[in-house]
Amino acid sequence: MLATPLRLILLLALLVVQTVQAEVFRVFGAHDGFPKYFEEDGEAKGIVVDISKHCLNQMQVPYQIQLLPWKRAYTMAERSEGGVIGLSISDERLALFDFSEAIFTEHIVLVVQKGREFAYQNITDLKDKLIGATIGTSYGTAYDEAVANGTLTIVGFNDTRSGLGMLQRGRIDAILVGSSVDISRLAQSWPGLQADAFTTLPVPFKSDSKHMGIAKTLKMGWFLEQFNQCLKNGHDTGIFAPIIYQYSN
Repeated sequence: MLATPLRLILLLALLVVQTVQAEVFRVFGAHDGFPKYFEEDGEAKGIVVDISKHCLNQMQVPYQIQLLPWKRAYTMAERSEGGVIGLSISDERLALFDFSEAIFTEHIVLVVQKGREFAYQNITDLKDKLIGATIGTSYGTAYDEAVANGTLTIVGFNDTRSGLGMLQRGRIDAILVGSSVDISRLAQSWPGLQADAFTTLPVPFKSDSKHMGIAKTLKMGWFLEQFNQCLKNGHDTGIFAPIIYQYSN
């Protein structure tokens, strides 16, 4: 007779554990975007990661941050499996995701191989050139339209270091990357790359803000309102300044 109550207790305990696990908010991001997002000793770190952690902690939300190849991170968020950080806004994405306010803003720049610099003022100057970019990336509506109409020819890569490798071997003309990314550090961490082989064109491609995006199907506008309040307070009061300084210097 004791077996039945014991089984009930065990079943209830299992349900509680499953409920707690289900309440953990999963957050996905890119794994190769130092200093915005990267892994060190198995821990997710970086400007965008740490600012997001700060606000999720302030909100007292159980969460798990997982850094992956960007295309996979984006796809998992698109499937409503969690939120995604490091998302740029475009018309196409606005139809799929609810967006937070900007977590971090930087320039998107064109990195080229030294000795192969070219004149650049606007997106039309990139016609007939091969431009590397992370697979699944969008840098806004103008970028998407330029890709669609053939002004931009994009060669995709899963890891920025792979893009640098293609650049060093002369397979592409430039790569698009955030101005905060430490190219020398990335190059030093990849066999065969020369840290001094690259330079940045003086005119940035665009200014780009990184947001958290959550699939509209999850109906988490209330969550983003709280997240935005924390972001505003952090930027207004300078709370985030030490985080940005830590990873940028």
